[in-house]
Amino acid sequence: MNKYFYEVFENIPRQGPGLKESTQKAFNSIKRHLPSRPEILDIGCGKGSQTIELAKISEAKITAIDNHQFFLDCLEEAAQKAELAEKISCINADMSDLPFSSNLFDVIWSEGAVFIIGIKEGLKQWGKFLKKDGFLVLTDLVWLKEYRPAELIQHWKQEGLTVFTIEQILEAARQEGYHLIDHFTLPRKGWIEEFILFLEKTIAELRAKYATIKEALDTFDAIEFENEIVIKYLDYCGYEFFIWKR
Repeated sequence: MNKYFYEVFENIPRQGPGLKESTQKAFNSIKRHLPSRPEILDIGCGKGSQTIELAKISEAKITAIDNHQFFLDCLEEAAQKAELAEKISCINADMSDLPFSSNLFDVIWSEGAVFIIGIKEGLKQWGKFLKKDGFLVLTDLVWLKEYRPAELIQHWKQEGLTVFTIEQILEAARQEGYHLIDHFTLPRKGWIEEFILFLEKTIAELRAKYATIKEALDTFDAIEFENEIVIKYLDYCGYEFFIWKR
């Protein structure tokens, strides 16, 4: 990932598909099982749209981690403006090498980030940081239909991305000792209106800024191709919210 890629994602509200209402729905499915002030770890928080929402709808103490400091700085600023800074602590850390002791958190949360290490590794590695009967809540890209477009398969193969079916992920979680609470598909709005439209607007502005720089234009082309192919096949794939109890 080069600086032009990061500049695109630094200039949009969310760094992946998501929706405030979906964050609320997922949290409400476990809320009654949590202590009054739960400890939540938000992994791969980005600029923290979901972090801020969790802080608004709970009395949780939230630890937010990302390995890109700019995102954490944005989250800290947003928390200050929303008067939520006392609820949110930011740490620059790698999700595959978390700097925490075992059995520490009531909830581990991760929206649109687990693909970085892979869903199976996330299930395996992150569970140890949960308290007994703690919850793992995350979203990941999944196949929604049995038919899988060849063009989409080829694209993801070139990107080095492995996409599973919902049942494959549920089975992997069962094997790691998780009990399913609920799962649901992120609405299309969470892809299009909350993510892709912001990408398109930002890239249009950056194309003008970097009109003579080939590396920048190639980067923007790659992101836009990803957008186009996802929109084309959005009936066949989507982001799925998974809520498990350890």
